[in-house]
Amino acid sequence: MSKGILLFLLKLLQAGRCWPLLVMACYVVVMFYGLGQYIPWNSPATILGVLALCMVTTFNRSEKGSLRFFLPAVLALLLYMLLPGKTLLCTAVVCGILFMAEAFFGRVNLLPGVVLVIMSPLFEYVSNVFSFPIRLQLTTLAGRMIGLMGQDVYVQGNMISCNGNEFSVDPACMGLQMMVTSLLCGIILIGYYQRQQGKELRLPVLLPLLSVFLLLNILSNLLRIIFLVWMHILPETAMHDVSGLMCLGLYVITPAVFLSRWTVSRYGHAVQSHRKQYVLRSAVKMFLLNTILPVAMLISCILHSPQGANGQLPSHVPALAGFAVQPLPGNIIRLQSDSLLIYIKHIPASYYTEHHPMICWRGSGYNFYKVQETPVSGHTIYTALLQQEQDVLYTAWWYDNGSVITNSQLQWRWDVLFGAHPYSLVNVTAGTEQELTVAVQEMLNKKKLSVYL
Repeated sequence: MSKGILLFLLKLLQAGRCWPLLVMACYVVVMFYGLGQYIPWNSPATILGVLALCMVTTFNRSEKGSLRFFLPAVLALLLYMLLPGKTLLCTAVVCGILFMAEAFFGRVNLLPGVVLVIMSPLFEYVSNVFSFPIRLQLTTLAGRMIGLMGQDVYVQGNMISCNGNEFSVDPACMGLQMMVTSLLCGIILIGYYQRQQGKELRLPVLLPLLSVFLLLNILSNLLRIIFLVWMHILPETAMHDVSGLMCLGLYVITPAVFLSRWTVSRYGHAVQSHRKQYVLRSAVKMFLLNTILPVAMLISCILHSPQGANGQLPSHVPALAGFAVQPLPGNIIRLQSDSLLIYIKHIPASYYTEHHPMICWRGSGYNFYKVQETPVSGHTIYTALLQQEQDVLYTAWWYDNGSVITNSQLQWRWDVLFGAHPYSLVNVTAGTEQELTVAVQEMLNKKKLSVYL
């Protein structure tokens, strides 16, 4: 009898050694079940990011057991319980995995954390939406430089017309879409030279270096736009893509090679191998903290999933004469008439990502042309032309909380952060430019949509 109990306890102890695998399985479940489609697993940024992680991650094996990732993971998880945003859950998962890695392998270097930030969906969203004013400025600057070369050029919004050919900064500005790619390539170079020289860059040096990579990326975009327009290289041609890769390699990667090597050599610090005294020294504590954390994440995902914000419907939707009004998931209201399609997308708080038209309409297969800031009735809004094969639409959008109308991301987020009434993104689309202009003027002057804000 006692021998059987002893064998059972021995097998249980041996099975207990597999608990890290169970913990990792729990994290995987949270990532696929809790995050769902939040992480674009098949996107180039994710694939290149995983490659970068494999190339730049190093561990200082003499420094194991740090709590520096555990506390941010707990904080992000607590905030997720109060405000169920996917970004908070993603932050908790990443910090939890890094905490577990440091417990077993040693203190992780700085670069993997930077890679994870850059390859995150939030970074991609911010770079796509907040870089839009840069695209307009690039269009204007490229048009002026081409005009100085003696070409007949006309600029309207994000469109450049040169000798009868039209070019859009959105498809032409491949590098703005490749901002993540250029940064990840730069980090791979930094990681390579850090390994080669046995040094590490600290954050006060790393961030300015990455900022230089961003400036190189913008310069590469400007030169590429000028090259495409000057040589009359149209979109959807092989040379169009080849020129993007050439500019990326010539104006971003090549300078980054020399900058990375010189910066690591000049400002890098030698990797220290001494042992630091951390709080987490007990195997029991390591086991408890690494198991409780992912289990709590999984429970939070289960509790928040059915009542997620994406599934909410407006509780009351007033009628509007001449429009069919329909509430949609995600706090969205659709108003449709014979000539207009209006989406009112409520934004609960300043930290939320909104359903931006340049993302939603692209998802429906439309391309954006002639995107520009347009003054209407004393307000500045965005207008654009949408095209899908032979189908052409005209659209406008702005942010509105019933008392303030703006097209600035920073303004509406700042207002809400300091107590203003939440904003909604208003997107109006029509079949002709005249119909759109008349409709927008009437909505802004008479505030017809204020009952939905």
